[in-house]
Amino acid sequence: MTKKCVISFLCLIVLVAFMVSSGCTTNQGTQGPAQSNPTLVAAPSQTISPTTPQATIAASVATTTVPTVIVTTTQTPMDTGLIVTLNSAVKKTKIGTYDAKPGLIFLVLDITIKNNDNNNDFEYKDSSFTVFDQVNNKKLEPNTNKISSGLDNPFTSGRVPLKSEKTGQVVFGVPDNSKDFKFTLVDIKGNIVTSIDTINVP
Repeated sequence: MTKKCVISFLCLIVLVAFMVSSGCTTNQGTQGPAQSNPTLVAAPSQTISPTTPQATIAASVATTTVPTVIVTTTQTPMDTGLIVTLNSAVKKTKIGTYDAKPGLIFLVLDITIKNNDNNNDFEYKDSSFTVFDQVNNKKLEPNTNKISSGLDNPFTSGRVPLKSEKTGQVVFGVPDNSKDFKFTLVDIKGNIVTSIDTINVP
C-alpha cells in the first residue's frame, strides 16, 4: 500500500509539473505579439519627419521678393580714360524762371565726368551731350545753354582737366510721355566717348 501511494504521488507531481510548464509556454506565446506592436507603430512616425524640412524650404522660397529698379544705367566706356557716372535723372516742369513748353517736360541729368587721362584735358560743349528718346524714336539736343541760370552747375562748355572730375547738370526738353532714354557723350571732334544705354524716368 505504501509503495502504491508513493508512486501515485510522484505521478501526480509529474502531471502538475507538466501542466504548469505547458501553461507558461502558452502565456509566453500570447505575450509575444503584444511586444511586437510598438515596433510597428513607431515605423510610420519616422517616415513623417523628412517632410518637415521640405515644407520649411518651400515657405522660405515663397517669401523671397525682387527689388524694383527705377533707374537702370549701363555704361559702355570707350578707351579714353574718362569715367562718366549718372548721379540722378529727374523730370521737371519748371527750372528757375523757365517753364517747359506745352507737351514737353524738362529731363535733368546730373552727371560726373572723371578724367583719368595722363596727358589731355577733356574738352566739351553743349552739343557734346545727347539723349535718344526710345519711346518716340528721337535724338534730342540739350537746352542747357538756354536755361543755365536756373542750374547749380550746368555743363555748357569747358574742360575737365586731367586727373580731376567735374559734376554738373544737362537739361533736355523731352515729350512728356517719354520715359526711356539713351545718353551719349562725344568729345569736341564728335567721337563717342561713352554711352549709358538705359535710363528709365517714369
